[in-house]
Amino acid sequence: MLDKSSMIGLVLGMVLVLGAILPKSSIMIFIDVPSFIIVGGGLFASTLVSFDFAKIKQSLQFMMQLMKDANVDLRTDMELISLFARRVRTGGLLVLDEDLKHLKDDYLRNGLQLAVDGFKTESLNSILTDEINSAEDLGFTAMAVLKAMSNFAPAFGMIGTVIGMVLMLQNLSDPEALGAGIAVALLTTLYGSMFSNMLFAPLAGKVEYLAEKDLKRKRMFRVGILSMVEGENPRIMEKKMLIYIEPAERAEYVKHHEGLKIMKTRDEKLYKLWKEQQGKEWENLKKILEPG
Repeated sequence: MLDKSSMIGLVLGMVLVLGAILPKSSIMIFIDVPSFIIVGGGLFASTLVSFDFAKIKQSLQFMMQLMKDANVDLRTDMELISLFARRVRTGGLLVLDEDLKHLKDDYLRNGLQLAVDGFKTESLNSILTDEINSAEDLGFTAMAVLKAMSNFAPAFGMIGTVIGMVLMLQNLSDPEALGAGIAVALLTTLYGSMFSNMLFAPLAGKVEYLAEKDLKRKRMFRVGILSMVEGENPRIMEKKMLIYIEPAERAEYVKHHEGLKIMKTRDEKLYKLWKEQQGKEWENLKKILEPG
């Protein structure tokens, strides 16, 4: 499912197009099944020729996961990892054993499970880095698929236009066939342009942005996991993790925590809430954790 901003943009684009059509004509004259088959079918066929089916499937699954995590707040993740680090500092890595099954993020859960199982820093870092590289490759593939589809769509629109023109020229004496040819010629170009510029090209840009955010999140998790394994002070770990947060959000987080003492009551409250607060906005979590 598309994230909120993507849905709003797609709906807004459709509203603008329909707003230009409906006051002057019926939407039905812009619906032509042969034109849609030429563009949609050709687009699908060319994508299958260009990419392995398994890669396309993986890319689609990866895109869906990115959209699902589009609104994740890294500052909330920071609060969670810092809480875990303080618990590990006093009770050792095994103290996390019961919590791992409640983690929603696969990368974080698997990484911490390996840490709890006793993997050494070097081996753990290698595994976590390989997973990041794999996610990066998936992101590149997903963007390549969407960009290819964005390029194929107008091309098949032009192919449909040529087909429509040929049909029209062969039936100049038949008004009904002439109209069908003109419809195919014009509507395939319209469909191709809409697929390319309203769907696939914008999605490629969104996936590029979300994939980069996902990589930052994974790298931040890697720092936290390795820091816990090495027994570092949680405050040192936080400073290392902060570089992966956007400057404005980082400044707000640091400002909030500068005058905040790590109170036992706050940690107890956060520990009770963290399961349902995963992936939620940090501002909301900050208000919940305020004393009083």
